[in-house]
Amino acid sequence: MEEQSIVNLQKKEKAPYNNMTKNERNMSLPLGYKKIILFHIFALICCVCLANESLFKQARTLQREGKYEEAIVAFKDYLSQPILGDDFSNEQMSLYTDALMQLMNTFQSKGEPEACVTTLQEVFKASPILQKIYLRDYYSVMAYALSRTENMKEAEDMMFKALSLPLHQPTPERYFRDYAYAAAVFYSNPNYQKEVIGWCQEALLQAELCKNTSGKQWVMAMLGSLYKRNGLIDKALELFLQSKEEAKKRKDELGVLNSLHTLVDLFLYWDVPEYANLYASEAIQVGKNRVMENPMVSAQTYIDKGRALLQLGETDSIPYYTEKARKLCQSLPYNSGMVDVNLLNGIFLTERGGDSLQVGIQELQRVTQQGTVVNRAKAYHQLAQTYLKDENNNMAEAMLDSMYALLNQNDSPIYIHLNYQPIIDYYLKSKNHHKVEQYTRMMLQERQTLKEKRLHYNLVEAIVDSQTEQQRRELKIAQLEQANQRLLLLICVVLSLVTISVIVVLLFHQKRKHKIQMKQADDKFALLLQKLNQSNTEKEKISQEICELLKDKDRRQELETLTPSMLRKNGESKFRQCFELLYPLFLPHIREKVPSITRREELLSMLIVLKQDNKEIAELLAIAPRSVLMLRHRFRQKIGMTTDNSLENFIEDILGDENSSKETLVDNSELQTDNSQA
Repeated sequence: MEEQSIVNLQKKEKAPYNNMTKNERNMSLPLGYKKIILFHIFALICCVCLANESLFKQARTLQREGKYEEAIVAFKDYLSQPILGDDFSNEQMSLYTDALMQLMNTFQSKGEPEACVTTLQEVFKASPILQKIYLRDYYSVMAYALSRTENMKEAEDMMFKALSLPLHQPTPERYFRDYAYAAAVFYSNPNYQKEVIGWCQEALLQAELCKNTSGKQWVMAMLGSLYKRNGLIDKALELFLQSKEEAKKRKDELGVLNSLHTLVDLFLYWDVPEYANLYASEAIQVGKNRVMENPMVSAQTYIDKGRALLQLGETDSIPYYTEKARKLCQSLPYNSGMVDVNLLNGIFLTERGGDSLQVGIQELQRVTQQGTVVNRAKAYHQLAQTYLKDENNNMAEAMLDSMYALLNQNDSPIYIHLNYQPIIDYYLKSKNHHKVEQYTRMMLQERQTLKEKRLHYNLVEAIVDSQTEQQRRELKIAQLEQANQRLLLLICVVLSLVTISVIVVLLFHQKRKHKIQMKQADDKFALLLQKLNQSNTEKEKISQEICELLKDKDRRQELETLTPSMLRKNGESKFRQCFELLYPLFLPHIREKVPSITRREELLSMLIVLKQDNKEIAELLAIAPRSVLMLRHRFRQKIGMTTDNSLENFIEDILGDENSSKETLVDNSELQTDNSQA
């Protein structure tokens, strides 16, 4: 009975615990157990956070080192890591959204925009965090990625979705990203230009609140381009220069290149190709110093250089830059670089004419099929001019009609810088008054634009002012550095004077002791000098004879080593000096026969004397083989040679004249020697 009563009592004591809920049981645990459990949970969360953070840092390091494939894998692994709890901390949120953006940037650096879109879609499907909490971040990044693949309609729809959603745990950095990406997506849409300007301005305001914003100079350059479109040239130039300096401060070489590209576009747009060429050359130099190459940016650098040279009329090096840009654009979408290569090369080849005419026409036709509106219009215009020169009037009219329909397909016509005068002259001859009126109206609009360009020609003054202001700042800094150096120099001088004064006092006593010895030594030295002077006169005669012999030997050695490679290794001046020693009368004779000969034509003649063919001449002069043919052709025209005669025969005749002149000089010298002996 007692045992049964004890069991019943134990059941009664356990009954309240069995009837408790789960939360009530947890509350009833001893305080020590609770602390242990909480400590383990906290430790687990810390371990997961540290592991995730180290994985993100590893991905960023791989990205900076140019190991893009490994960086992509690391970013994907980081984005697929499970997160404990329902909400991120601010630090976790910042890393997670930054990883999503850096994953996209890595693909852009590789020049693989299509693969970027596919990978982002895969990450989105595998990440419930993106689907539930950070949907706006995903839409924003995906919209920009789509815009790089030329899917502009899908990109714009995606960006509208992003801007319509609330931002979870908002920060200035994420607001900056969304406004900047929205401006980039709608940048080329003429119906949203006011909104794009507003987004750029809002992004710059948010950038002032950010601790770290690497895209600030990019937004500044984009806003400057918008100002350029609206004729606000001073604001545009100021923003472009600011974006360049901002990128230099951050040591962001990609940002510097983007800023230089916008400056080139600005100066080409306002017909100042000299400055455009300077900035294009600077961009090429910056690109050479980069460790990691972005195909899209590098291709644009070479395209800008070619466009500047084309507008300057210096066309010899254009094929070199177009070919380098073409190789970089092979793996990119057509309108991300190759369209500019085809347009530039097509204009160059059709204007040059000859055998390259058909190739240029094919390049331009490719642009008319796949390019943007402005590029297609320019290609149609160039094709029309080419066909008019070739008297293919039907094709020329078809190209002009296509260009006109393209530029006037919207309610507000598009006006671009084109030469309409040959078109009007053609339709005047054919008495097509409707077409004359149509293109005259376009020409008047273009002249109005040119008038505005002349009014804005104070661009050069603005450049000079900005450069002068920058030089003034640099001068002030240099003056401060000089003042500091002068102060240090003064301190050093004072210390030196004290040291020297002590040394002088010590030396003065020793000088008096040695004075008598010096006088005796001077007397002996004077006697030795007399003997040496006598022997030196004899040695000088002998040394003069030896020097003359050595000079003759060195001169013979230089003449023997005269090869075409000397032009590449030692430069033009050394090459000319050695050539004139070997052929002293060749250049005077050829200048006498061809007074208008140029420096490059002289080099061509000298290399022909040294038996160099066209390919070798092209390598030595750093020009294309076609340019060598053009140089030979122009030289033959200048000489007045017929097709029966060759340039080599002409130069050999001049060499024959030189040899006969040398023989005459030798005979005269022998006669003078005989007369003097007689």
